[in-house]
Amino acid sequence: MPERKHAFRPFLRLLLLHWQRMALGTFLGLTSIAAAVGLLALSGWFISAAAYAGLTAATAPLFNFFYPSIGVRLFAMGRTAARYAERIVCHDATFRILESLRTWFYRHLEPLAPACLMSHRSGDILSRIVADIEALDNLYLRVLSPSVIALLMLIMVALFLGLFDPFTALIGLACLTTAGLVVPALAAKSGAPAGRRIARQTGELQTRMVDGLQGLPELLVFDAYPRHLETLQDHNRALVQTQRRMSHIRGLSTAGITLLSGLAVFAALYRGAGLVNRGELHGASLALIVLAVMASFEAVLSLPAAYQYLGRTREAARRLREIVDTPPAVTFPAQSASFRSRSLDVRFENVSFSYQATAPCAVREVDFQVSAGQRVALLGETGSGKTTLVHLLVRFWDPTHGRILIGGQDIRTLSEPDLRRHICVVSQQAHLFNASLKDNLRLARPAAATEELRAALDAAQLLDFVDGLAEGLETWIGEAGRLLSGGQARRLAVARAILQDAPIWVLDEPTEGLDTITARQLMHALYELTAQRTVLLITHQPVDLHRMDKIVLLENGRLLAHGSPESLQRTNPRYAAWQARLF
Repeated sequence: MPERKHAFRPFLRLLLLHWQRMALGTFLGLTSIAAAVGLLALSGWFISAAAYAGLTAATAPLFNFFYPSIGVRLFAMGRTAARYAERIVCHDATFRILESLRTWFYRHLEPLAPACLMSHRSGDILSRIVADIEALDNLYLRVLSPSVIALLMLIMVALFLGLFDPFTALIGLACLTTAGLVVPALAAKSGAPAGRRIARQTGELQTRMVDGLQGLPELLVFDAYPRHLETLQDHNRALVQTQRRMSHIRGLSTAGITLLSGLAVFAALYRGAGLVNRGELHGASLALIVLAVMASFEAVLSLPAAYQYLGRTREAARRLREIVDTPPAVTFPAQSASFRSRSLDVRFENVSFSYQATAPCAVREVDFQVSAGQRVALLGETGSGKTTLVHLLVRFWDPTHGRILIGGQDIRTLSEPDLRRHICVVSQQAHLFNASLKDNLRLARPAAATEELRAALDAAQLLDFVDGLAEGLETWIGEAGRLLSGGQARRLAVARAILQDAPIWVLDEPTEGLDTITARQLMHALYELTAQRTVLLITHQPVDLHRMDKIVLLENGRLLAHGSPESLQRTNPRYAAWQARLF
């Protein structure tokens, strides 16, 4: 219960950042409903009073038509203007709130990548960013603002009716309170389980849809698309069934509000008719009272549906906090401790790491050094721990034991900007954004000139391809670079690293997917570009290893051997056998 009680606390803080727009929207909403009540009540009184005045020739000329007609027009125009302004202000506030929520969520999400997000599917994260955050607009637009408006209207109507008859005011207050408190509470209690299911089912359905779109080629190749579609239909049917349950609750809630409204009108009419018969109330005032009671229920009409979906909103908040409350795997200091940016070497000191506490170590007691300006090749079979060492070097994770130093300084003492600025990584699966070639290149250096972009492409053996495109650098490459071949995408990632021009380069299988000739040309260009830079090359292909200053051979997460290519060729049979193999 305490967790449910405080589920909205961080989101309410974000709402308060926009309290001025929220207050203005609520005021305009109150004005709109008050004008609607006034319009109906005054119109009823006007018609009834005019009819009474017309009963005799003596009273008809004395009736003032002018002021009531002005009031009716003012209420009508005020209601329209207030409703229009309220929609604009409230929706503007809502969109700003959603913007704040998404920014807040992303700021908490970024430090968790990639270590803490590995257990979540991309579709699930996307569902939380979109659907769950949008569900939180219920807090202001459908819960807080309508609740405040309903409370103020309840007080205003009770005071207004009390001017004519206190007992009628109590009747209206009782019915409005029941409609505004009891019915929404019952709707919230009845709809909470279904609302939570809707949030979970919507997230699961969206996740499976994203998975299906991303894996559509494989689904078609293996003829698994019908099974996947059937699974989607099953999830969709479950969601529709839950939504049907919510529709039933909403219908009953609306019926309850309508019943209470009818009872309040009947009670006010019955009480008022008795007062009119005894001469204690003017007949025209009876129409005013009855119609005011009827119109006042507009203030509470939307509350049951809003509170009915509060369970869904609370579940959405829980799903967001499940991500946000996850402690990051690594924490960077705000500033580096006297970091030297020149002559940077890299040292792994007895580094061990396990991805999970109960899992075996991915690397164990790895100890070697890459001197400044030295080129080191990290060799090993798949699963030997090569990529894990790269992840540790860029601090996606921290070592379980041991430490990693750059320029003699533990990388855990470096700020994130300093670490990122001094290391560029060409990973096996470098992400390319659904944008132009120019935009993807400028990710590394936003202010790069066109000449610099072309130079980087030329060095990456990609300039001839780009020049052959009709739109050149403005060519759109599609989501994840799908309009490029695998080799072109890899060379574009290399060109992006060239633009970054960091003193430490990590190349994770840079020639993967390239033909032999292109691979040798690219490696030759990289050797020239990385002159006087510290290079860590991860590969399982014996391409130009004689150019390396040092070879580090890994096996099952352990350091098997290290040394110059010539010395290992002479003294280490495992390395000689590995180099002789064709991959």
